[in-house]
Amino acid sequence: MEPRRERNTASSDDIEEVVPRPPCTAPPGRIPLQRRTADPRDRVAILVDVESGELGHSITVPGVAEQTGVLRRQLSALALLPEAQTDVLQGLVSELFTNAVRHTRSGLPGGRVVVTLHRLRGRVQVRVTDQGPRGGGVGTPHVREQDLDREGGFGLRLVAMQADRWGTLSEGGRTTVWFELDRG
Repeated sequence: MEPRRERNTASSDDIEEVVPRPPCTAPPGRIPLQRRTADPRDRVAILVDVESGELGHSITVPGVAEQTGVLRRQLSALALLPEAQTDVLQGLVSELFTNAVRHTRSGLPGGRVVVTLHRLRGRVQVRVTDQGPRGGGVGTPHVREQDLDREGGFGLRLVAMQADRWGTLSEGGRTTVWFELDRG
C-alpha cells in the first residue's frame, strides 16, 4: 500500500506575527489574566491530506442567535472528537458565534457568519469569520480584563483557557477568530 501524499499549502503569509504586549497590572481586587506567550515551534505549516478528499467543511449561517444550536450539532458531527472534547468544541463555537452576532455587522439584518472546520493531523481547527466591526474601522477581538461587576466579556477568556491554540486574523474588513483542539 502506497503511503498518503501530503501537500504543504502554507506560505509565509499564512503565519501571523505575534507582537508582545506590555505586562498588565490589574486594579485592586481583580485577578490579571495570564499572558500567553508564543512558542516559535507553534508556527508550523498546516499539513492537509489531499487524498482523503476532505480538506475541510464550511458552514455559512445567518447572523442570528437561533443558529447557535445548528452550528453546535453540525460541527460536532464533523469533528469526530471524543465526547469530552466535543463538549469543549461546542462551547467555544457558541461563544465565538455569539460574539460575532453581538459585536459585528454579521448580527445586523442580512448578516452572515462563516464557520469552517478542518480535521488536521492530530488536531481540529475551527474558524469563525464575521463581516467586520459595526460602524467600520478595524476591530481586534481580545481577552478583556476580568471584571466581575460587568455582564459578559468572558467568551474569549474561555477560548484562551480551553483551546490548545487560538488567535485572530483581520483581512478584507472581516475578522476571523480561530482555535485548535488537540485530539485527546
